[in-house]
Amino acid sequence: MKKSVTIKDVAAYTGLSVGTVSMALNGSERIAQKTKKYVAMAADELGFRKNPFARSLSTKKSRIIGCIVPDITNQFYGEMVGHLQKELVERDYGLIVGFANEDRNQEARLISQFIDRGVDGIISVPVTDPKHDISQIRTLYEDSFPIVFISAYYKDIPYYTVMADLEDGMYQITASFLKKGYKNMAFVFGDLNLIPSSERLNGVKRAYAAAGIEFDPSNIFQASGVTYLAGYSTVVNYTGHNKPDVIFAINDIMAMGIISALRAKGMRIPEDIKVAGFDDISNAAFLETPLTTVSQSIELMCRETVTLLLNRLEGKNTFSGIKKIQTTVIIRESAY
Repeated sequence: MKKSVTIKDVAAYTGLSVGTVSMALNGSERIAQKTKKYVAMAADELGFRKNPFARSLSTKKSRIIGCIVPDITNQFYGEMVGHLQKELVERDYGLIVGFANEDRNQEARLISQFIDRGVDGIISVPVTDPKHDISQIRTLYEDSFPIVFISAYYKDIPYYTVMADLEDGMYQITASFLKKGYKNMAFVFGDLNLIPSSERLNGVKRAYAAAGIEFDPSNIFQASGVTYLAGYSTVVNYTGHNKPDVIFAINDIMAMGIISALRAKGMRIPEDIKVAGFDDISNAAFLETPLTTVSQSIELMCRETVTLLLNRLEGKNTFSGIKKIQTTVIIRESAY
């Protein structure tokens, strides 16, 4: 069996000290760039590979971050994980991901598993279970365990969160259609007791109030979830006679389900009814009918989230409240 190349072998090969080689491989600012390149080339030639487990024993850090997202089928979360991993890898951290499947018990299991595996911190998207017991998460916060939330937060724990300004995003897109003369608009959200839906609803109400138009609460629909199927089912099961001019969905995936159901009913998008989503996932612009939406600036959100968590890990003074990222309304063919 071939003997593994050690850092001592690299030091002997380069004629440098073990300490200098170690700092060069770990990107220390104390080492000249020329030396770093020289050591990196020598390490490659010898076949040296850093051992993160040995490093974690000496630093008492794993340099691994746990990430919990609620739904593996929603493209938004897939893109989120990709951006988080990119940001962490650039800072020499690894990422392990768990899917809570909108289940509070699964979320609790994942948190326990991550802590048992020695992660340095956790990035979590709150689950949308209205009966969620947040006592475990509250304990983590009270014990100063490094956990930050992304895209939403729990109402009773409004701390260490980076998210899009959902209320303002919904206000902006609703106001833009009110200015065009559309008053009869429907809004398909999830549980209104939870932040993702309640903040969007606040934006809708604020837009109507600013326009001096009375808002009809019957135009708000609470779907059984925030998935493609939930959007499709909401339209299929609708038995009312009021046909709105525009339907807004809580996210792009649900909007796609709504569009499929409308087409199954023989309606044309946007000629007969307009549809808009929220998120601006990567394929929203490339659908058969490109989707009007609100961009959450997910790349920036992930960058700010990683920065917040790593600042906590490094003991830096950090913003401990809710940081909101500006959104952008994007008008495409589905709601021309």
